[in-house]
Amino acid sequence: MSPIRHIDLQLRRDVRLLGRLLGEVLIEQEGQSLFDLEERVRHLSIQRRRGPKSERRAAATQLAALLREMPLGQAEPVLRAFSTYFRLVNLAEQHHRMRRSREHALSQQGPQRSSLEAVMLALRQAGVPASRVRELLLSMRVTLTLTAHPTQASRRTVLEKTYRLARLLENRDRGHLTPREKADTHLSMREEITALWQTDELRRERPTVGDEVKNVLWYVEEVLGEQLALMPETLDWAFERAYGEPLGVLATPVRLHSWVGGDMDGNPLVTPDVLADTLRAHRARGLRNMMNQVAQLGWVLTQSERHAFVSKELRASLEKDAADLPEVMARYGPRTVGEPWRRKLRFIEARLQAALAYVEGRRAGRTDPLPPVAYRSPADLLRDLEIIERSLIEAKARQGGLRKVRRLVSLVQAMGFHLAELEVRAPADDARSAAASLEGGPAPTEGGARLLAVLQRMREAQAESGEGCCRTLILSMASSAEDVLAAFSCARKSGLWDEGRGCATVDVVPLFEQLGALDDGPRILRELFAHPEYRQHLQARGVQEVMVGYSDSGKEVGLLAASAALYRAQSALTQVAHEAGVRLRLFHGRGETVARGGGPAHEAILALPPGSVAGTYKATEQGEALDHKYARPELARRTLELVLGGVLLHSLDAQPRVASEEEGPFRAAFDELAEIGRRAYRALVWEDPSFVPFFQSATPIEEIAALPIGSRPSKRAAGGLESLRAIPWVFAWTQNRAILPGWYGVGSALEEYGSRPEGLALLKRMYRQWPFFHTVIDNVAMVLAKSDMAIASRYAALAPESTRPLWERIRAEYSRTRRWVKRVTGESRLLEGNAQLRQSIALRNPYVDPMSFLQVELMRRKRAGEANCDRSLLLTLSGIAAGMRNTG
Repeated sequence: MSPIRHIDLQLRRDVRLLGRLLGEVLIEQEGQSLFDLEERVRHLSIQRRRGPKSERRAAATQLAALLREMPLGQAEPVLRAFSTYFRLVNLAEQHHRMRRSREHALSQQGPQRSSLEAVMLALRQAGVPASRVRELLLSMRVTLTLTAHPTQASRRTVLEKTYRLARLLENRDRGHLTPREKADTHLSMREEITALWQTDELRRERPTVGDEVKNVLWYVEEVLGEQLALMPETLDWAFERAYGEPLGVLATPVRLHSWVGGDMDGNPLVTPDVLADTLRAHRARGLRNMMNQVAQLGWVLTQSERHAFVSKELRASLEKDAADLPEVMARYGPRTVGEPWRRKLRFIEARLQAALAYVEGRRAGRTDPLPPVAYRSPADLLRDLEIIERSLIEAKARQGGLRKVRRLVSLVQAMGFHLAELEVRAPADDARSAAASLEGGPAPTEGGARLLAVLQRMREAQAESGEGCCRTLILSMASSAEDVLAAFSCARKSGLWDEGRGCATVDVVPLFEQLGALDDGPRILRELFAHPEYRQHLQARGVQEVMVGYSDSGKEVGLLAASAALYRAQSALTQVAHEAGVRLRLFHGRGETVARGGGPAHEAILALPPGSVAGTYKATEQGEALDHKYARPELARRTLELVLGGVLLHSLDAQPRVASEEEGPFRAAFDELAEIGRRAYRALVWEDPSFVPFFQSATPIEEIAALPIGSRPSKRAAGGLESLRAIPWVFAWTQNRAILPGWYGVGSALEEYGSRPEGLALLKRMYRQWPFFHTVIDNVAMVLAKSDMAIASRYAALAPESTRPLWERIRAEYSRTRRWVKRVTGESRLLEGNAQLRQSIALRNPYVDPMSFLQVELMRRKRAGEANCDRSLLLTLSGIAAGMRNTG
């Protein structure tokens, strides 16, 4: 399978190699006839895209006819061929991103755009003094909350094979290989692709919550942990390059949280027992990880007391360790004679091992108490590591292992013993029911009873592992101060209370996710801040966290109205908290798609309202994002730098800002655009009676519900469109290539406003001068470029004839949106200024198209009653997801 032209030569080389190897595997495994059929499909698809215009329609007709007549026995291997190809293309693109980054660093052309080094230079050029940057970094906190939202359809087994292929590509690039080594690398790649072809890419059953926990923690253990440990050095390097002085010792500002195993919103599988086991699984894996880190450090700190000074503090700590752990002294004392640092590390390992044995015993049902010698908290481990750190400085060993000790200190500070702090999410209705039952009202609902049991498990976990293991309770669909106060009351009565400080030991976080709640958010905060007991709780905790949801608001009112509501809410919430003297932490519940708040992270942060970041940023990282953001160390480092850089620029007010005299008119104009867009969107999605039948027929929404890729159901509860989650809603529209939630209503708004006198001139000025509006329009342009209305028309043909006028409205709005986005940006074609993304889409489209054509045909057959279509349909879902990337 050969690649297209017009892409970077090195990427083209990799794609060609991987495609050729896949072609060899197809011929070997499936035969020449299957390979020839796949090539016929591919050539017709390319001709449909890039052939002479007069021949494109004929190519599309031939492609549809070929796939219509294809028996299921041939359809499956053809689908698998294109799906596997996309895995390889994604891999090649990831590798190319890393290669470009390295080549830029080697070129001495200045720092890479938006890197931490570039950000530090921008801060200096903006006149921000070094002392102010240093002060912010000492207090800055960036929290990434990992989720398991089910649009990342890859099995862990399949991902492991692609990771091995990634390492082979790196080896091919970076080393001066001998002919034998080149041949061996080539053969190893061929073996991995063969094994990939022979592996079932579909799960036979839905993953359990435990499976999802393991999947998410893999990224933490294998990639992110190391990057968190290295981040202080990365920041120091960038700071010194810009300001000419060292930054100094600094803790990493990044923290990892997780919803996997704690998100009860619509997921009946997250039970109190599952939550308790997840917490212990986090702690067990975290302790094992720390033991491995300490063991590796033992091979570094091999200094002998004959050649290095041993501080009194270290000697005293060793004497205490020997008294506390005589068995360890008996076993390792003779082996570490004269090597005090290695001996200290042996004692540290033993204390970690004792803590691990206790956790594993608890998971097995034993009730033995925590041994006195075991570490009770990460603070205990940090005290021992700090003794080692100080002793190395006294021993003149700054260049003899101190840097690695400080990396471990950073890791402990960032991850503790639990790898990622678990958060709990529950519907606000459950909190109200639970609170009423505790006040003598009716028995709690099933959800209320589950929440009370979960709070008990949180209390037990905090007693066992410390507050830091799980201390956030998020209330989905929160709409009043009473929701928050109900959860607050439940926490107190469940024992999650610190009498000495007069506060709960959990943060209650309202999630405002629909238009009404977003608009009411400021009023709700004022009511909470006026509540005496809750205000005392906030003073002790030091922060009020509020989550803003980008998904349900977009599904409810469309992209523009949701964007406007979110901007208004964040501005107003920030102002209310400032007036009340309460520190506010906004938690951004973003998805990967534009319709769910997705888009480039750096630009998204810079587009946030003034004052809304202030050194603190928290956002979700969706399950589908983990692989292309964090699969490799270099990708993870780049992702973290983009986020941290955006937070630094925004917090220090060094990013582009709209002029104060323009802000009012710009915001008023956008609010008007949002209202026009809302009316257009609501008229289609919520008010036209033919929309639901069209959606159910023209998208594979029912097939998505059957895909075994996540533990959570696609709906919160029984019901229609209103109960459908935002993820499958967007996923379905991405599958049929219309991606309607990412643009519908935008064209109508731009046209109505832009057709007024001076309207277009104002929109153009807003695009040039206002980062928020610029980001919204650029994200819409990306979605329009990814959409394909010709293919979407084939899905629309599956819908009842009565819905034809509705489809024509959708097509007209798409054309209108394309036309007006280009008028606002001044570009003659979409993504004119983003060649890299435009080329990536061009590379993928001819290979996604056949899977879309086949999906339409398989949906037609299944709905006509043909048996045995399910597996091939599921292959199209996962294959198109791989090709379209940000899908849900």
